[in-house]
Amino acid sequence: MKKNFFLEHPVLSIVVSILIFIIGGIGLMLLPVDQYPDIVPPVVRVSASYPGADATTVTQAVATPIEQELNGTPGMIYMSSTSSNSGGFSALVTFDIDTDPELAAVDIQNRIKKAEARLPAEVVQNGISVSKETAGRLMTITILSDDPKFDEVYLSNYTTLNVIDPIRRIPGVGGVSNVGGRYYAMQIWLQPDKLADLGITVKDLQNALKDQNRESAAGALGQAPAEDIDVTMPIIARGRLSSVEEFEDIVLRATDDGAIIRLKDVARISLEAQSYATESGINGGNAAVININMLPGANAMEVAEAVKKELKTLSAGFPQGISYEIPFDMTTYISESIHHVYRTFFEALILVVLVVFLSLQNWRATLIPVIAVPISLVGTFGVMLMFGFSLNMLTLLGLILAIGIVVDDAIVVVENVDRVMNSEHLGPKEATAKAMANLGSALVAMSLVLCAVFVPVSFLPGITGQLYRQFTVTIAVSVVISTIVALSLTPVMCVMLLRPESRKKKAKVFRYINLWLNRGNSFYCGAIRKCLHHRRRMMTAFGLSLVLIYVMNEITPSSYMSQEDQGYFTIELELPEGASIERTREVTERAMDMLLADEDVEYVLNVTGSSPRVGTNQAHAQLTVILNPWNERKTDDIAEVRGRILAELSEYPECKAYVFSPAIVPGLGSSGGFEMVLEAKGDASYADLQQAVDSLKAYVAHIPEVSGLSSTMQADIPQLYFDVDRDRAQLLGIPVSDVFSTMKAFTGSIYVNDFNMFNRIYRVYIQADAPYRMRRENIDLFFVRSGDGTMVPVSSLGTSHYTTGPGTISRFNMFNSATISGEAAPGYSIGEAMDAMEKTVRERLPENIGIEWSGLSYQQKHDGGNTVVILGLVFLFVFLFLAALYESWSVPLAVILSLPIGALGAYLGVWLCGLENNVYFQIGLVVLIGLVAKNAILIVEFAKIETDKGCDPAKAALTAARLRFRPIVMTSLAFMLGLIPLLFASGPGSSARKDIGTGVFFGMLVAITVGIVFVPFFFVMIQKAIHKRKTFNFRLRGLTRTGKNDMR
Repeated sequence: MKKNFFLEHPVLSIVVSILIFIIGGIGLMLLPVDQYPDIVPPVVRVSASYPGADATTVTQAVATPIEQELNGTPGMIYMSSTSSNSGGFSALVTFDIDTDPELAAVDIQNRIKKAEARLPAEVVQNGISVSKETAGRLMTITILSDDPKFDEVYLSNYTTLNVIDPIRRIPGVGGVSNVGGRYYAMQIWLQPDKLADLGITVKDLQNALKDQNRESAAGALGQAPAEDIDVTMPIIARGRLSSVEEFEDIVLRATDDGAIIRLKDVARISLEAQSYATESGINGGNAAVININMLPGANAMEVAEAVKKELKTLSAGFPQGISYEIPFDMTTYISESIHHVYRTFFEALILVVLVVFLSLQNWRATLIPVIAVPISLVGTFGVMLMFGFSLNMLTLLGLILAIGIVVDDAIVVVENVDRVMNSEHLGPKEATAKAMANLGSALVAMSLVLCAVFVPVSFLPGITGQLYRQFTVTIAVSVVISTIVALSLTPVMCVMLLRPESRKKKAKVFRYINLWLNRGNSFYCGAIRKCLHHRRRMMTAFGLSLVLIYVMNEITPSSYMSQEDQGYFTIELELPEGASIERTREVTERAMDMLLADEDVEYVLNVTGSSPRVGTNQAHAQLTVILNPWNERKTDDIAEVRGRILAELSEYPECKAYVFSPAIVPGLGSSGGFEMVLEAKGDASYADLQQAVDSLKAYVAHIPEVSGLSSTMQADIPQLYFDVDRDRAQLLGIPVSDVFSTMKAFTGSIYVNDFNMFNRIYRVYIQADAPYRMRRENIDLFFVRSGDGTMVPVSSLGTSHYTTGPGTISRFNMFNSATISGEAAPGYSIGEAMDAMEKTVRERLPENIGIEWSGLSYQQKHDGGNTVVILGLVFLFVFLFLAALYESWSVPLAVILSLPIGALGAYLGVWLCGLENNVYFQIGLVVLIGLVAKNAILIVEFAKIETDKGCDPAKAALTAARLRFRPIVMTSLAFMLGLIPLLFASGPGSSARKDIGTGVFFGMLVAITVGIVFVPFFFVMIQKAIHKRKTFNFRLRGLTRTGKNDMR
């Protein structure tokens, strides 16, 4: 007998396993922890401002030239932008996931530089920022105080000066933003009537500010070349101003008689907030709200811990009366989800060990898989670290499924050694050597087939490929390590631990198990005999199963990923367009009182005057509702909490309320559900787009699949249109630009230049004081200078009338657009809701209204429907590997043809449990196919050995099925019991665990009850077909020779 290398070198085997375990342990300590792998496509944000401009002007003057340059950037998937009535412009350019975000940002920056020549000078002066968007929020911090002297402006600036910068320096922190921040600015509140009386224009005032508030170099005394000078000294002078008093003393005009007109004579100067467009707070009180985002690839848990530690240090220096809270911490959800996965992991491990003990019925035999499995699993962490993976939901779920897979190798080896030792009465070493001689090739074959299943699908493109890669590579690595352990350490432990069976009577429970297994084996063999006698029925049943798989794939609801309870949701309050921030504040405060009275709500963060759907808008408010920890809630289902709150908010007559669940994958979309984009293409105008959105809302109201529909398309807001009489302006020698800049300075605000304070640079703005910019009649007080020096009222240079126009204009890929967001109604999937929306648009809206998808919906539309492709790839690679292994094109068909039965069981299980066909289910299908193929190989491998010896195929198949029945049932039951915790998962992250566990469990159940019969059946059919072909070829050659002899 050929010697086994590892049996002859037991110490080497043990050392190899110890090294694998140590490397894996180091990997476990160093691996970053996150909710998901880095699957968010790179996004680059471009922001600009044109103060005083309306949405249409911003679109034409800022959005159009910038988008023309950005369009076609290499790697770009799509581009969206928003232009608002506050003069703001924001564009998001989304790239393919394989694009380098650093290079993408540089490319965008270069293109913006090219566009600057066509932008208004004020836009360029205000600055155009280009920044990489980081994947979702890591945490939210609030700096708050009950002391009235610490108002929102003070808290915002104290936070900017003392808190944000230290946090930005923490490794792993990607972005820190002060939400609704009220940064200091020098506000110069002009009095137009006084300016007119003194004959001073806005341009005069701007020139004075620029001249007297500037940094200038004054030179130095004694610079070389110079003689007889011992000292050189710089000349310093007051450049930029830094206090209210200094700005008040700016000279606007000095007359020949010595009279001086200063800035304080025509304006009120104060140090206050740069903008009052938004307000932020927590639980109804003033607060500075800080959002912290994390860099891709950073360890979420470590970054959050470092932030908390830094905050604790900083808080020691806070003024009395100021404190901080952390109302939202994504790592709470991540840690809870990971904790539940860990718990599921250990529950599965215990159940697997229990099944192994009941199957092997010997604590010595049980000890071998108990030692082998942790080595395989822990060793995987080391390879994960080398591959740049993280500990996330996908990799940990992969390891849970790997428990049932890697235990198979150990069970198969132990069961085979035990059978040989007791049936042939050999010693442990001889029995192990003989068993491994027959088993080694089967173990390698099973490992190769599993790798053939898992590895190819990891090369799929896009986000789907990234998700598969994390999962499948994790399992493939654990399988390879398990095979190495099964070939090296497991035989050594068999020699050390296994002993021949004693004649002592077994425990009652073991006797019952053996009796059940023996009866099952007899029934199984009888079923195979019957099947071999009813070939047509078997082929018909197989054909029906293929048809059923197709039907189930069509009728099973689809989605990309399931919505999880992340512990929070957002609410948007929408008042009539044009509503002031004071009106919005009143409604927001009432809503917050109601929310805080709810027993399941812990915190409510508010940003009044803004919404993620439409951007900065005084008629909107966003509330982030953070619920109590999962174990402290009175209501288990977050959907029930959301429904209860929406019902109460729906009774508010002043506003509409929308409730949004958070994005399933942070960074992919602004909310859960779907995001459809309607585009005005061809000859469609903005009015046509508005009408299309209104029509779609009306139609969708009668569609049962969709709920919670909202749109970024705002109703027209009231506007005052001023029509300049250009002929009169030219006759008076007044540039039209002076008319517009004067109106803009008084009614909007103009950024003039900067000043220094607290070692920072702040801005100087000019604007008319509040009483001078509230009504249409105030325009009569605005004056410009004519060519002959006389002051002319602006109202005499044109006419004005009230009208309406868009408050925000959105564009998608350079077309005017509106984003329609919504969710699937109860009982329907996101896939069904998206199909219903698309069908409605195609059938009901004009042809010049186009459809696009963004966020996670884009991924679902472009990467969805891959199930057939993935299964096809898996089947192909399994077949090719087996063909290479057996040097036959026909033998692998017995394995391949048995695989669809398990897939049918998976579809039936998911459909019966009301779950969806999503990425997790598809990953589960891949795992299932690998396991079913592994079981089939055990039968086919042994049957082929018998047929090669000349045994009849039917007899060989029956012998193989009888011998392999026990290990197949043992390993399958071990795997299925390991899935029980996934099947009944609850708490954070439970949807993913259910999606992946349910399909695999039911698929495995059908595979070992029904599918296991098809393996020997197809083996016999194929062997007989091969035999018939050989016989026919032999007879044909015989007839050919006879014919030749007759001719002679």
